[in-house]
Amino acid sequence: METTTPGTLAQPQQALQRHLRRLGARRVLLRIVMYLLLALGAAIFFVPFYWVVTASFKTPAELRAIPPTWWPQTFTLANYQEVWRAEFARYFLNSFIYSGGTTLVVIFTSSLIGYVIVKDPSRLGNMVFWFILAASMVPFVTYLLPLFKILLRIQNLLGIPMVNTYWGMILPWVVFPFGVFLMRQAMYSIPNDLLDAARIDGASEFGIYWRIVLPLVRHNIAALAIIVFIFKYDDLLWPLVVAQRTEMYPVTVGLVEYVGQFFVEYHLYTTAAVLAIVPVFLIYLALQRYIIEGIATQGLKG
Repeated sequence: METTTPGTLAQPQQALQRHLRRLGARRVLLRIVMYLLLALGAAIFFVPFYWVVTASFKTPAELRAIPPTWWPQTFTLANYQEVWRAEFARYFLNSFIYSGGTTLVVIFTSSLIGYVIVKDPSRLGNMVFWFILAASMVPFVTYLLPLFKILLRIQNLLGIPMVNTYWGMILPWVVFPFGVFLMRQAMYSIPNDLLDAARIDGASEFGIYWRIVLPLVRHNIAALAIIVFIFKYDDLLWPLVVAQRTEMYPVTVGLVEYVGQFFVEYHLYTTAAVLAIVPVFLIYLALQRYIIEGIATQGLKG
């Protein structure tokens, strides 16, 4: 009969402890490597942003100095005064009108289309949805010229100015595929029994949509509004085609004014870039939780 001694019992325990220590050391090493990679990635994104911000406070001579300086030796606000005295304030106004107007239109059309597709299902509605979704897979640049020709045709037939107008810049985004998809998914979270009860009480379909549905999907609407506003605020290609007069330029097109054929005004370009970043950065910082809440609820069906 075999007998166990304290020594024979201690050996497996010691081996297990050594194995756990090795696993712990590997986890610590992997965590260190992960944090180093994250720090490297953060630096790659942060350094250009830091350079643009500090360059906006430098003089033109210091900005072109070699070797470059990482901190302004001569701190100046003259660049901001020069940029703001120009037409940049008008560019800001145009950007906010274009982005804000597009956001309001997209919220209304996307939520209405999503409501009709989900709460009044039909083959035609599904076909329209998949057609809209398929359209988002086509690069915008491929139908930019035909879209502009259609805009000119509307202007000639109806006599409504489209070029150099806010409406001409907003019109192509009346149906926004991503917005339709986002709001369609949000509509699944609304129980049909609630809508049936409203119909029994005599509410119209538009009244149900306006008074019941929209308040229930307000977080999704907020997320869509922020995404569309930032997306259109950063838009360059379409405003560059439609806005052919300087007074109609948004910020993105206005930045191009500081880039000449043979010379770039870097001190003004970086200053204008910082001014263009600030509004969107503050809006996103204040409302980022709505983006997370709105997108996190997608795919939930009632």
